[in-house]
Amino acid sequence: MPAAVIMEENFDQLLDQCEAQELEAPGGIATPQVYAQMLALYLLNNDMNNARYLWKRIPQAIKSANPELAAIWAVGQRIWQRDFPGIYTAIAAHQWSENILPVMEALRGNFMQENTSAYQTHH
Repeated sequence: MPAAVIMEENFDQLLDQCEAQELEAPGGIATPQVYAQMLALYLLNNDMNNARYLWKRIPQAIKSANPELAAIWAVGQRIWQRDFPGIYTAIAAHQWSENILPVMEALRGNFMQENTSAYQTHH
């Protein structure tokens, strides 16, 4: 099986685990790591509705104390605006933790493929 397919399956499993952890978290408040992974994985899946709802329900104190969450959301905002150069800039602007880095690299790869194929079909 190609590595990309294996990675996608792992990302789907990871998202399922994160969603379960949020549901089972005491008081419904998950850890910053769970929120960060969920947010990044929603972006990777181009699931902007779930990403926006997740961002709204993350407690402000967790957002404020975890700059990586805000950095992931900055990438999400660029995706929402279809600001492709901004997506790359936002991904490159942050030193991602090791559990977020593979998701961001996959996300960047997805947008590179999309842009290349869009460019080829329009030119």
